[in-house]
Amino acid sequence: MIGNVLLFNKETNEGEILGVDKKTYDFHIGEWLSSRSITIGQKVYYEIVDDEARNINIGKHQIEEYIIHLKIDVCSRVE
Repeated sequence: MIGNVLLFNKETNEGEILGVDKKTYDFHIGEWLSSRSITIGQKVYYEIVDDEARNINIGKHQIEEYIIHLKIDVCSRVE
């Protein structure tokens, strides 16, 4: 899923992502995979597990993996 960081609280290490589906997903800093700092408004790529954002990343490598994952998912649904 693609979204943007909506908010992040440095004291609790928790935040929210607004997805392209217009839903918000909570996350904890432990799910942040990028070496870059969290920035409000930043575009991110993530998975949804139990209505929470997981495996959050922003790098080019993650984008390529996400596209491949989408292609596999779409192809498996077509068969």
